[in-house]
Amino acid sequence: MDLYLSMINRTNDLDHAEHNYKLHTQLLEDGNYDDWAITTGFYSGIKFLQSALFPSEYICPSERRMKSFETFAEYIKANRSLNQANAHRILENIVENYVDDDDVKNSYKDLKGVCHFARYINYNVGKQRLQVATEALTVLKDFHDKSKTI
Repeated sequence: MDLYLSMINRTNDLDHAEHNYKLHTQLLEDGNYDDWAITTGFYSGIKFLQSALFPSEYICPSERRMKSFETFAEYIKANRSLNQANAHRILENIVENYVDDDDVKNSYKDLKGVCHFARYINYNVGKQRLQVATEALTVLKDFHDKSKTI
């Protein structure tokens, strides 16, 4: 019952991505909160990736075999006992090991980096970092859109 309730209460990754993307574009249009435009872009990108990469089969580290996972959340739950990394690091490992497109890998790293800067170093991010984030998010969204049309 616990798993069932968590599944019906969990937001669909694509819905969540689009929700964050909508706010990202509104913040870009506003032009006054570039740090939050980057942050919402990063979280939108994460959800676009999760939607693109799941369902699929991955090596389950806790069981040391290939296994089918419907969602990223299911993958995390199956490997919770390892307590090896946070969700960001786990997603980064999946992207690095299972995505063949270097543009997607680099865009994820770029977007994560500029988001980290905006959140933890200096909220005055500058237009160059905003441009990096916007371009990286476009690559991740396109990757998602292409993965769902195949």
